[in-house]
Amino acid sequence: MQNIAILNLPGPEFLNVFGLVVILVLATTYLCIRLADRTDRRAPPPVPQNPDAMEVAFLQGGVNQVIRTLIYDLAQRGFVVLAAEDHVIPADEQPEPGELNAMETRLLEAVQAKPKAHALFEDRGLRRWLLEQLAPLRAKLAADDLIKPKSVKTWRRRAQIGGTLIIVGLALAKIYVEWTAGAVNVAYLVFLAAASVASLFALAYVLTRTHASRRGHAYLDAMRLAYGGRLKEAVGHIGSPGPEARAFHGAALFLIGLYGFAPLKGTTEAMFAEAFSRGSGSDGADCGTSCGGSCGDGGASDGGVRD
Repeated sequence: MQNIAILNLPGPEFLNVFGLVVILVLATTYLCIRLADRTDRRAPPPVPQNPDAMEVAFLQGGVNQVIRTLIYDLAQRGFVVLAAEDHVIPADEQPEPGELNAMETRLLEAVQAKPKAHALFEDRGLRRWLLEQLAPLRAKLAADDLIKPKSVKTWRRRAQIGGTLIIVGLALAKIYVEWTAGAVNVAYLVFLAAASVASLFALAYVLTRTHASRRGHAYLDAMRLAYGGRLKEAVGHIGSPGPEARAFHGAALFLIGLYGFAPLKGTTEAMFAEAFSRGSGSDGADCGTSCGGSCGDGGASDGGVRD
């Protein structure tokens, strides 16, 4: 191993080469994951006249966005309320038999314990159940190439494994050469290797954190452009007297799934944006206008490309 020229370079020169190798690994990872999704070769579907709220929500932010949308809908209908410290609690009014669908009923049951918003996202049993209910919807989105293809997950894993082996292998080889030569000051190289592997996994996560494929993102972008005027009109009704105050109820509920709670900031319903942003971090709580549809859902079991 001592005969390998790169391993015999002085420390500063070796670190320059090591940094170049890391850059190449990261660039290759980016290309592999990006090229694994070629769904944008097809034009996005036409913008629907009446989008399905759950379909839009899942495509935008997975199960997290579905939960946000359903909770907001239940609140608009008077069945749940946001309480102090981001608790979601049942209201005094209860739905009539058959008034709620299965997912709405399950969410209403989940808030009987008065959990905080973040607890709803962390409830693995709830997430698994919702994924089962959403299976037909997910199949439809996958058939239309709107969800990232499985090849993205495959190439992400290959890039992570291969990149880690290259980075760690090169670092260990240099450490071995330095150690046999009597040098023991390799702490910086160990740190650099660890940081490089962390960067590799962070890049892979960022590139695969959303559910929508490249075609799916184009589809969401087209919907956001088409319904920008309707969103502005709906936000203008918030707080007005009468039924118009429930601006995102019924057929307009898809706007919450599409834009998230960001448009509610500055309105009388800003508490939803605040509570769910604190409850789930910034991973899709304010999807839509604030992040161009690139928000994820913060969960690894939402049916996207993450494990």
